Amino acid sequence: MNNTLTFAVVDDLPQDQEALRTMLLTYAAKQHLSCQVDLFSSGEAFLDAAEKAPYAVVFLDILMGGMDGIETARYIRAKGWDSLIVFVTTEASYAVEGYEVEAAGFLIKEEIQQERRFNRLMQRLERQLQTEPMLDLSPYGYSLPIPAGSILYAEVLDHNMLLHLEDRILTLRMTMTELKSLLAEDQRFVECHRGIILN
Repeated sequence: MNNTLTFAVVDDLPQDQEALRTMLLTYAAKQHLSCQVDLFSSGEAFLDAAEKAPYAVVFLDILMGGMDGIETARYIRAKGWDSLIVFVTTEASYAVEGYEVEAAGFLIKEEIQQERRFNRLMQRLERQLQTEPMLDLSPYGYSLPIPAGSILYAEVLDHNMLLHLEDRILTLRMTMTELKSLLAEDQRFVECHRGIILN
């Protein structure tokens, strides 16, 4: 990915901060995402830092001393920041208050290290952030942009480019050089053999 995703973890318990930080870094590494994770022990400390540059995603503990997560989220919205807010809590009953500040998700603390649930949440957030680069294939005869990550592999066969996607195969009038140019900065793709690019 070209852009670095910025995550803020706001929690007054250091062990919960570290657990979430570890999960975020692990997920980012597996998805080949460039990310930065900053830790804050209070809503006030987070807001001071975010004034300089708002974060893409903010994980907010609801129950904190001083300014709690709901108050911090209200401030984020009052400032007009479009950060995605995920509430981290021990109680699912706070979900109703989350709608007021357009929360993007909720994470129950005891579920943070459940990889499958965590990954589902992260995939939803990624879609909202539109971090997946889209390829414009209109010059090559296909009118809709496609997510680069949906390409499993590409091969040249009988002077056609075959893009093997997760759900179909696209046949395009395109050279390998042109495809490599489109994918040049996406490190997930390698030319493993002449005429074959693998995700």
